[in-house]
Amino acid sequence: MIHQKIDSLEGCYDELFFRNSSPHPAGDIVGAGLSVPLHNHGWWDMGQLWSYPYYTFSIMLEGGAGNYRDENDYSCQLGYGDALFTTPRFKHICGPGKNEQWSNIYVSFVGEIFDIYVQSGVLSKDSPAWKLPSPAKRIKELQKILTPPRPTNPTETACQASHLLHLILNISSESTPLTNTSQTSDWFPQACMMLSQDLHHKVSLSKVAKQLGMSYNTFRIYFSRRAGVSPQRYRDKIRIETACDLLKNNPSKSCQAIAFTLGFCNGDHFSYYFKQHIGMSPSNYRKTHLQD
Repeated sequence: MIHQKIDSLEGCYDELFFRNSSPHPAGDIVGAGLSVPLHNHGWWDMGQLWSYPYYTFSIMLEGGAGNYRDENDYSCQLGYGDALFTTPRFKHICGPGKNEQWSNIYVSFVGEIFDIYVQSGVLSKDSPAWKLPSPAKRIKELQKILTPPRPTNPTETACQASHLLHLILNISSESTPLTNTSQTSDWFPQACMMLSQDLHHKVSLSKVAKQLGMSYNTFRIYFSRRAGVSPQRYRDKIRIETACDLLKNNPSKSCQAIAFTLGFCNGDHFSYYFKQHIGMSPSNYRKTHLQD
């Protein structure tokens, strides 16, 4: 076992258990390691997807948290006891959000023995993430498979590959697939509705995200991808559209009253904000549209 600290893609450090430079094509482990738990104080870029020439399987450890996304537009949040299974040359990315801690145990492997079960559909890349019912038990079993001594002949290599396959199949059969948050049908309309309500008071985007069952960073990424703008800019857009509607269709309502309705501290602040977005003052906008 190598026990080498290396920089990982997630911005943490990996404790590399071992590397296998000559894996057996029938089925063999390429390498394994442990992501040392460190806090990410920035934001892990989930935009660029990566692919690898081997299978990967990992289980999130206690205290670990982050996000996953792949080329099938599948996205999910990850926490303790969640498992990931990805296939060779399949584009995906996983990592911690801002102030989240990434920690997992992982193994990379290749071989025809695994290809058979993927090609037959028993193991599917369409369901890459699972919630384990007994994570501590399965983590110990994975650690046992990866613990020295390493195989020294083809028979021992085949046994180790078979044990790993057996573990993954057991985990797959007993676990619950994680919800694809990018495809959930009701969260986006609900988010739009929540951001459009009560424009008089400030909205806590973190609370909106929590009500939708997401972390703030996950919510911001998914919402921006669907709406084309961030949640805050979407709400700003709604405020301006509402202001335009009130100015055009409520001529008796003063600009000061409209400012209060939309949560501005005074008429001057509202006028400055409106002019920045529309290019003219609220009063000139009203005059123009009343004349039309």
